[in-house]
Amino acid sequence: MDNSKLLETYINRLSKFKIVSFDIFDTLIHRAVHRPTDVFDVAAAKLQYNAFGLMNPKIACNFAIKRVEAETEARKRLVASDHTPEVGLEDIYDVLSEFLCLTKEQRSYLQNLELDLENRFCHPNPVMQALFPIAREDGRKVVLCTDMYLPSWFIEKLLTKCGYDKPYTLLVSWELRKSKHEGSMFGEVLSQFSVQPYEVIHFGDNKHADVEMANGAGVKPELFNYLLDRVEPRLRIPSVKPADDEHVWSLIMGSIRRRIMEKKFDFWEDIGLQVFGPLFLGKILWMTDLARRNRVERMLFFARDAYLSYKIFERHKVLLGPDVELRYAYFSRAALLLPSFVDMPVDRVWHLFSGRAARTVGHHLSKLGMNPNQYLQQIKRAGYRSADEIVAYHDTRMFDLLNSLWNDILLEARKRRPLPMRYITELAEGVTRLGIEDIGWAGNMQGGFSRILQLTRTDFQISGYYLGTFGMLTHNYLPRNNYHGYLVNENEPWELCESLINGGVELLEFALMAPHGTTLGYREENGCIIPVLEENIEDKKIQDVAQRVQSGIEDFIDTVLPQVLEMGFASFISQRWADPFFRLVNNPTREEADMLGELTHSDTASDTSKRLFIAEKLPEKIIQERGERYHEARQRAYWKKAFDLRNA
Repeated sequence: MDNSKLLETYINRLSKFKIVSFDIFDTLIHRAVHRPTDVFDVAAAKLQYNAFGLMNPKIACNFAIKRVEAETEARKRLVASDHTPEVGLEDIYDVLSEFLCLTKEQRSYLQNLELDLENRFCHPNPVMQALFPIAREDGRKVVLCTDMYLPSWFIEKLLTKCGYDKPYTLLVSWELRKSKHEGSMFGEVLSQFSVQPYEVIHFGDNKHADVEMANGAGVKPELFNYLLDRVEPRLRIPSVKPADDEHVWSLIMGSIRRRIMEKKFDFWEDIGLQVFGPLFLGKILWMTDLARRNRVERMLFFARDAYLSYKIFERHKVLLGPDVELRYAYFSRAALLLPSFVDMPVDRVWHLFSGRAARTVGHHLSKLGMNPNQYLQQIKRAGYRSADEIVAYHDTRMFDLLNSLWNDILLEARKRRPLPMRYITELAEGVTRLGIEDIGWAGNMQGGFSRILQLTRTDFQISGYYLGTFGMLTHNYLPRNNYHGYLVNENEPWELCESLINGGVELLEFALMAPHGTTLGYREENGCIIPVLEENIEDKKIQDVAQRVQSGIEDFIDTVLPQVLEMGFASFISQRWADPFFRLVNNPTREEADMLGELTHSDTASDTSKRLFIAEKLPEKIIQERGERYHEARQRAYWKKAFDLRNA
């Protein structure tokens, strides 16, 4: 039953009743955190970095746990004195002040911080928001019943923010010293409105307080278990709360729940919202912090994988500030690697012919601008029969061949260098502290950029910000360069690196693909250097799907980032944002494996002419035989977990 049908069902039931009663929290209003007490974790995280917390480190470190303990103790004391556990916020903070030895000013600050976060995180339930005004029609009265410690004036403020306007009667447990939990509040409703129990219907999410106790009072209960039944089954985030940075995990969970309540997403948008959105926001926060510390003057976003990042930073200028210039730079390994060969180190040669799909010797030489027919003797000397022989993955004979041709390759590199050199020089002109944002891995793009730039000047410092860097980054160690990886640095930690190299890389490169082709090279037009972009039909199909994923990513970031910035982004710099992504890579659902596994990925970063399935679904006969063709297909698969799931 979708929301509209559920709403229609509720409307049809209202006509039998004079009083419509609503629970408030998790019925009319939700919080954009996982559980109500997670608000205290967020407050504690904020205190770790703001001025109050730095001046009062003991309070900051102990606030979350002591806030929970204070509420428990306040209830215990009230039961002993007044035989009721229904405490108010003031009662709780009386005890908390004892526990933390708070001054009057400190108490006021912490109490206001808690209320501010409650207000910040609250949002309406869409079904209840539509039902609420209808409940008042035909002479019916609306009463709101809540077992809550917050003061009624503040609850009314939350209700107004969420679109629940008066008239209504608000009953708060601590103010009445009566509760739904023990059933006494339903008696209060009957007394205040002078009605019979069968004339009241009550909507709420708690089986005991809102259903069993209402039933016991003769009131008609309506269990509104919206979160558990309708929202949480759709979540893609790991369901077990982590031991550290719980506030980040809780904010991810609560924010995603909010968005899937408010809007319908197709599969691709939903993957963007729930999986790649949190990861990408985490990287943005981490990168912002580092770029500020590195005092970057100009940030270059390298095509194609930094396209979305460029859009986000353009839209949220406050991240890097008005003094940092943002530029989208058209680069690719195909356009940059060869021109950057100012020498011929063996460890960089591999990048000239890497890839999982086998190609001929002639193909690789042609990509370097060399006619294979002119090098037949060298080809045979390296151990190949002809230029048409297939080069196997990591074929060392190709190393030997390219090293024997190093002089010709360097000459070709020199011929191809003038236009990219001018383009790079213009991008770096006028500043000395450059930042580069890209997806990452081996540092080839930054390495190539820096090698060419240092032919014209040496007064620069480059900081690269990546999702991760692998061990081959050492090939690109250069003066005046540093490299930062959000998830992994030079293969560490290995468990995350292993996830990246077994499907994570290809999934990320798909999700971040720009809506334009790869940069093949450059041309001059009216004195300007213009990139030459590839037009590839198969590539375009993947771009279109990637744009739908990016729509979901932007939805998540635009929802959560403003809140994070207002609370202080330093409190939210964490790898916890990547949890949904690593869950996808390591434990995909069958739907995720089927949908994403059908995508194709270019065999090598410098050549999109050949594409391979990320996780191919094999014919049933091959699956059953488990023979050579099966094992070859598994070897080709980028995403082994999804391949195994699809071909079980």
